[in-house]
Amino acid sequence: MNFQKNVWYGLFWIQFVIIFFYWFQGAGSLWELGTAGVFVGVGRLAGLIATYLILLQFFLMSRFTLLERVFGLDRLSRFHQKNGKVAIGVLILHPFFLVLGYAGLSDRGYWAQFGSFTADLGSVFLALLGLCLLLVVVGSALYVIRSKVKYEWWYFVHLLAYMAVLFPILHQFESGGTLSVSSVFYSYWIVLYIVVLAVHILFRCARPVYLSYKHQFKVDRVVRETSDTISIYFTGRDLESFSIRSGQFMIIRFLTKGMWWQAHPFSISAMPNGKEIRITVKELGDFTSELQSVALGVRVIIDGPYGVFTNLFRVSSKVLMIAGGIGITPIRSLMEEMLKEEKDVVLLYANRNDGSIVFKKELEDLEKRYNVKIVHIMSHQEGYAGERGYLDEEKVCRIVPDISDREVYLCGPVPMMNSLIPVVSSFVGKSRIHFEKFSF
Repeated sequence: MNFQKNVWYGLFWIQFVIIFFYWFQGAGSLWELGTAGVFVGVGRLAGLIATYLILLQFFLMSRFTLLERVFGLDRLSRFHQKNGKVAIGVLILHPFFLVLGYAGLSDRGYWAQFGSFTADLGSVFLALLGLCLLLVVVGSALYVIRSKVKYEWWYFVHLLAYMAVLFPILHQFESGGTLSVSSVFYSYWIVLYIVVLAVHILFRCARPVYLSYKHQFKVDRVVRETSDTISIYFTGRDLESFSIRSGQFMIIRFLTKGMWWQAHPFSISAMPNGKEIRITVKELGDFTSELQSVALGVRVIIDGPYGVFTNLFRVSSKVLMIAGGIGITPIRSLMEEMLKEEKDVVLLYANRNDGSIVFKKELEDLEKRYNVKIVHIMSHQEGYAGERGYLDEEKVCRIVPDISDREVYLCGPVPMMNSLIPVVSSFVGKSRIHFEKFSF
């Protein structure tokens, strides 16, 4: 796995080497023009790097199997968020330095030079429009994260990204001076665009449609787990050949009125058996609340499975599992799989109160069948006879004194995970912690 990661890291960095090499060939004569020439050169480099980073944005979220199986879609999504901010910042530097540079070369004012760009070069105006659209997309993403705006608004605004990228492409090939340096460099960019587009279409569009046609996924039944949590069971054709592992998740689109246009990620919450697939959903918004009344027999498109939060990468025979709230869903399927393999498993499960425990009866059955240690921690239930308060270092060390000998699987609310990951890593090291944040 480390070898595969290193290959991807190498491919990532070598693109910068290629870009810098051909940029330097084309920018050599600019250094003779003084400071203004340097500004033009830096502006061109910023444009090339920004374009690469934006293409990388689409590649990261293409759900390309060979990439996702190495890093996991959750981790790729977090890198996608960080890379997007960097890409926008570098892209803004592109026109900024070009205006400074060309204004100095032509002895014009900055606003006059900016106006000249947009008036004389049609593709520049389109590129500027594309930049504005990208700023809207990034701004909306930050706004959604901070204000919890509905997913539907975020989804529609994100569709603007496809239009926003089209305009700079036209600008790059019409006005990009560095591309004229070499036919090889010109072809290089064409290949990049083709690869990203092909991967995007194949893995985001064609693959889920094909799998759903092959397996004919449909809703079999809906079962209430708690007052605000339900489980949905899917059946289909030839599910034995549908490759899915405990701990993974799928992006599901329900083909029914009001739901068909949006897709959401859900972890499988039961160990795959080749007959049915189960997800468990907490009612957190309009979409998840509507799922309790979804009609039986409704067809669904399943994109996936995804995720590296699996038993496949475990190296220790002793495991600590930590779940918070609905984060029990991937833990539940993983736990049973490991117990069947006779692994030494301890589960710490944090909830607000006893009524919030998902799979309470199932966990009790696993506890009796495998004699596994399961400890519930209640943060908001006065008088609870067991562990109370928030899960912290003191509780982890007291309940699991041999934590340093264990491998850790962690899934729950982001604040809980952010507080526990440093605590746990101080005992077991980062290489033995597996977690899923579902940040996309």
